[in-house]
Amino acid sequence: MMMNGNNAQTSPADDVSVELGMVSNEGVMFDKKHSRIHLVSSWWLALSRSAPEGIGVPGIKYILVSRESRCRRMGWLCILTLALTAFISLTAERAIYYSTFPLSVDISSNVTADGLTFPKVIICNFNSFVKSKTQARPAMDKLLRIYENTHYNSNETILLTQEELTHLRNVNTTQMFEELKHQKEDMFIRVVFAGVPVSLDDIIPVATTFGRCYQINDGQNGRQLLNSSVAGVSFGLSLILNTEQDEYYYNTYLKDSAGFSIQLLDQDETSDLHVRGFQVGPGTSADVSITAKQQNYAKPPYGGCGERKLQYFDKYSRIKCLLECMTHTVIEACGCRSPALPGNASVCDPITIGTCANAVFEEITSTHHAELCQCPMNCEERDFPVSVSTAKYPSAFRAGLLEKYISEGLLDNISFKSANLSVIEQNFVAVNIYFSDISTTVVTHRPAYTVSSFIADIGGSLGLFLGGSLLTIYEILDLCGHSFSRKH
Repeated sequence: MMMNGNNAQTSPADDVSVELGMVSNEGVMFDKKHSRIHLVSSWWLALSRSAPEGIGVPGIKYILVSRESRCRRMGWLCILTLALTAFISLTAERAIYYSTFPLSVDISSNVTADGLTFPKVIICNFNSFVKSKTQARPAMDKLLRIYENTHYNSNETILLTQEELTHLRNVNTTQMFEELKHQKEDMFIRVVFAGVPVSLDDIIPVATTFGRCYQINDGQNGRQLLNSSVAGVSFGLSLILNTEQDEYYYNTYLKDSAGFSIQLLDQDETSDLHVRGFQVGPGTSADVSITAKQQNYAKPPYGGCGERKLQYFDKYSRIKCLLECMTHTVIEACGCRSPALPGNASVCDPITIGTCANAVFEEITSTHHAELCQCPMNCEERDFPVSVSTAKYPSAFRAGLLEKYISEGLLDNISFKSANLSVIEQNFVAVNIYFSDISTTVVTHRPAYTVSSFIADIGGSLGLFLGGSLLTIYEILDLCGHSFSRKH
C-alpha cells in the first residue's frame, strides 16, 4: 500500500488478493447450492425411471414415462388425482368415526334347564323405631323428637339432662337400634315360596342406609338359595306383612307414609334402598312380576365401566364403592360411622348420628356427591326389573277368613291372637313376587368399530380407488429410500 498525504491507495497485489477471496467464497456457496439441486434432480430422475415398474398403482407408468403423449399423461394424472382425493376423504371419515369409539348392543335370551336363582329380597318398614320400645327409653325418645323438630318445629326446645346425655354418649348404638326395630315375629304374618313355608330363621336382620331391615334368600351361612324353575305367581314368593301402624313413631328418616320399601338384588350386591326399590302400603295387594337381566358393559375407551380395589368388600360393585365413599365422608366429618356403613371405625353414638351423620347423609344424597367418588359402573351387572300392579286388600270375604285364621293360630308366623277387619286393612299388605319369564335377557355392549375394521376399510379404499394395497405404501417408501441412497 502507498501513502500520499491523506490519501491511501491499494496496491495491485492487494486488489488481486481481495477479489480472488470474494470469488472463492461465492464459488463455494454456488457449488453447494448447485450440488443440492443436482442431488434432488438426480434422485427425482432415478425415482421417475423406477416408479413405473416399482409401484403397483395403475396409471403411474403413463404419467411418469416421457414417451407417452401429453394428453394421455394429463388424463391419467386427473384420474389418479381424483382417486387419491377420494381415498384421502374416505380415510379421514373413517378415522373420525373410529375416534368416537362407537358401540353396538347385542341382546340375547338365555334359558337354563335348572331355572333361575331367585333374587335376594330386602324389606324395610318405613318406621325405624317401635313406639312402645322407644318411649320406654326417655333419652332416646327426646333425641328423636329433637331431630324431628330441627326439620318441622325449630322453635320448640327439648333439653336433655346431664344423665341422659351421658347415657346416650355411652350407649351401644348398634345394639339399641336392633332392640328398637320391628321384630320379624310381628312383621311377617306369612312367608311362602312356591307353596312351601319359609322359616323365620331364614329371614335375617340387616342394617341398611334406609334403617334396620330384613333380608330373605341371601345364601349366607349355608342357607339354601331359592330357585324358580317355572314362571308364575304360584312359583314365587308370597308375603303377608304387618306394618304395625299403632307402633309408628318419630324416626330419623322423616317418612310420612306407612308401608314397606322392598328391593330385589343379586346375592353379591349391597342394598341402596334410598335410591332404588319399590314401595307397598297397607290395605293393598301388590303383584310384582320380575325378569332377570344381565348387563355386560364395555371398558374404556368404548365404555365407562371398570373397577377399583375396595377396602371393605372383596368383590367390586359401584354401589359398594359409593357406600365406602359415603363411609369415608361421614368419618371425616363426624369422627365415626353409622351402624349401616361398613368399616372398622367406631360407631357413632345416637347424638352424633342425629346431629352429624344423618346431616352428612342428607347432604350426600341430595347433591352430586357421587361424581366425586370416582366409582365406575360395574362391567357385569345382574338386576331384576320389576312391574308392579296393585289391588285392594283384603276382600270382605278374605278379611273374615283372616280373622278366623289368626284367632285359631293357623298362620305360620303370627305372634298375636286376634285381629278385626279394621286392623287388617290398616296394617296388612300382601306381596307376590314372581318371575314372569324363566329366561335371562343378556345385554352386551361391544365395540362397533375396532382397529382391525379401520385397517380393513383403509385397505379396501386403497384397492378400490388406487388399485393398490397396504404393501403399495411400503413400495413407495422403499423406492424413495432406495433411489435416494443410490444417487447419494
